Amino acid sequence: MAECSRREISSGQARQKLVQWISKDSPLTEKQEKEIGEIISSLKKDKYIDDARFAKAFTRDKLRFSKWGPEKILRGLSDAGVDKSIAEEAINEQEDLAIQVLSDILSKKRQDLEKKAEKKAAEDHSKLESLERRLKDLDVQKKDYYKQKTAFLRKIYALQTKIRTSSFKTKAVLVAFAQTKGFSLSMIEKNI
Repeated sequence: MAECSRREISSGQARQKLVQWISKDSPLTEKQEKEIGEIISSLKKDKYIDDARFAKAFTRDKLRFSKWGPEKILRGLSDAGVDKSIAEEAINEQEDLAIQVLSDILSKKRQDLEKKAEKKAAEDHSKLESLERRLKDLDVQKKDYYKQKTAFLRKIYALQTKIRTSSFKTKAVLVAFAQTKGFSLSMIEKNI
């Protein structure tokens, strides 16, 4: 009761804790299993444990503070021993918050990527200008002029291609980032 009074815990977490306290490292006996079941039933009856209340608090906290997506929260609730239907209901109640969290984390990540991309683009443009100047400075009399010119043109083309494709890479990075946070691909695509 003291443990349940300090914070929300699920019936699965309570069971794990009781198993640790009762059995230490030895397997549970039938009598001990029965005692654990009775203790959890008593805690539920007295409202010390409520999986629905736990699921709502867990979902809200993981969205707000850890910036987890619904899929990751569902795994966390499953690990805590919460029934899947209770977990899905808690997640569905917080869908608006999940969309807002996704929007916020993608916005911040996009800003970080844009800053890095701007810095890299400035470096690439500098290289491009340098290559173009060197190309103009080549002496027409040199017999390897065409080889050097071709090499420079290839480098210039490669840099220009790299600059054009950076927006596609940004989207791919944003999608991968949001998926690691536990957001579904459909939710991410709608947000992007």
